[in-house]
Amino acid sequence: MTPYAFNQNELLTLGIAAYAAIVSTFVLGWDAYKWLASGPKVDVSASTGMVLIGGHTPDPNTYISVTAMNVGDQPTTITNLGGMYFESWWRAYVLRRKPKEAFIVTEPSQAQRIPYRFEVGAQWIGLADQTDDIAEKAKSGYLFLILYTAHGGRGHRARVKIKPKKVTNEGSSNTAA
Repeated sequence: MTPYAFNQNELLTLGIAAYAAIVSTFVLGWDAYKWLASGPKVDVSASTGMVLIGGHTPDPNTYISVTAMNVGDQPTTITNLGGMYFESWWRAYVLRRKPKEAFIVTEPSQAQRIPYRFEVGAQWIGLADQTDDIAEKAKSGYLFLILYTAHGGRGHRARVKIKPKKVTNEGSSNTAA
């Protein structure tokens, strides 16, 4: 039995079919990527040691400021601001379950009340009291503030890190006799 020999027309058809299969596979992959990457994307950060300036009465409290930006391509709704405290990095970053403590910030923003319609390109800022208990948790373990949205699932986390205060030597005298 002799092997089959392709003529020139069949080789051209086979080449075009292979090219079409490669291009269509690429287009399918690109559409899947676009579908997975679409929707609201929320970037969250937390800043500690914030104080309020101005107003009728001075506010002696210290706050943690939570800033969120919607950098995705669809709006979403901010539904809640909460927190979780983990004692070990394994539970905080790998398991992400069973925190030692969890809490809700009841009213994080007076100007942008929850539920808040979070448009594309918008920024949301909320505040949480930075109590001694919260500061100790941030220093000794892994404390996260979590912004929950309508599309978020587990929420968008920002780790709270308390920076140690710099000690100055204002009380010492540097005058030479």
